[in-house]
Amino acid sequence: MLKKVTLAFISLILLLSVTGCWNYSEVDDISIVAGVGIDKGESKGELAVTVEIVDTKEGSKSSQTGFKMLTLSGKTIFDIVRGMISITGKKLFWSHSKAIVLSEEVAREGVIKVIDWYYRDTETRSDVYIFVSKEKTAQEVISLSSVTESIMAYALAQQMRSEKNASTAPVVEIWDFIDKLEAYGEYAVAPLIYIHEQNKIKNARVSGTAIFSKDKMVGTISGEETKYMLFTKDQIEGGVLTLNDEKGKPAFSLEILSNKTKVKPVWIEEKLQMQINTETEVVLDEVMTPEEFNNIESKKVLEKRAGKELQKRILSVIHRVQKDYHADIFGFGELLHERMPRTWKKIKQDWGQEFTELDVVVNSKVIIKNSAQTSRSIQTH
Repeated sequence: MLKKVTLAFISLILLLSVTGCWNYSEVDDISIVAGVGIDKGESKGELAVTVEIVDTKEGSKSSQTGFKMLTLSGKTIFDIVRGMISITGKKLFWSHSKAIVLSEEVAREGVIKVIDWYYRDTETRSDVYIFVSKEKTAQEVISLSSVTESIMAYALAQQMRSEKNASTAPVVEIWDFIDKLEAYGEYAVAPLIYIHEQNKIKNARVSGTAIFSKDKMVGTISGEETKYMLFTKDQIEGGVLTLNDEKGKPAFSLEILSNKTKVKPVWIEEKLQMQINTETEVVLDEVMTPEEFNNIESKKVLEKRAGKELQKRILSVIHRVQKDYHADIFGFGELLHERMPRTWKKIKQDWGQEFTELDVVVNSKVIIKNSAQTSRSIQTH
């Protein structure tokens, strides 16, 4: 990871040095911002912004890329950014930023005031990843650089590019987040980020989803629930399905190879219904039970069990979001807009309530492609 980050940084410096608008002396006159953390300030009405700055001078003297942390408070993001220029004596260069971390307190009060400037500024990029901190502050996460000795924002970007293998958090870039804030019938989400400590080593971990209604965070779902949200949205590319035995203990692990979800709005007895069909191919990776599944019939039994369990879990997270948050994070409203424009025109103003009462039917099919080398657990005598 560190080698990749260092290589990316060196490539950036080389690029800046060979373009017509930049030279070596100009690189020393800028501060390259890698990541941003946004919290509430200590004074009423203020924000506190922490930026992770790539240190070009320190990085040039060693094999590792250097970094600096800077925190400043103010009434607006624009004022804070201008204040940072006064402190550093350099212009802040935003086009290589990779992560924005918001504190939960900021997210619950409303995010437009803190991301509008970033989105409008001509030097910022729209493909930066956005997160909500499960820690007390966003600064705690961004400041992990001093512990991990690597540029945290770039490590987070790499982590999100690999997230599809786990499917426990949504991958959200700021342009998509803002699109959802502005659209009828769509609700924005962002991944939750927290600090994981093991053997006294701290790292940032991403798991779970923050749910927004308009621009305010209204609640969360866990990493496991997020997986089934992603199933509903046809955004599953990997991950693991676990099956329990009759006592509720883990019995089988199924690795997801591929998935296809089709969602169809229909009218059933003058009532709107959303029909969800999933077809998932898996491999049997782990057997934690004495049961054996080594023939076609037993394989069919396991596939049927897995399908019913997946169906149950998808419905469970949909019903929870309907009941607790009234926020259509599954994109049903957008689908209605596309498939039933007349119906959508009539109900879009009241979609929050319509979504809460929406009837949802799920059918899930699971196909086991193989059972690795063996289909039974290790036996002891």
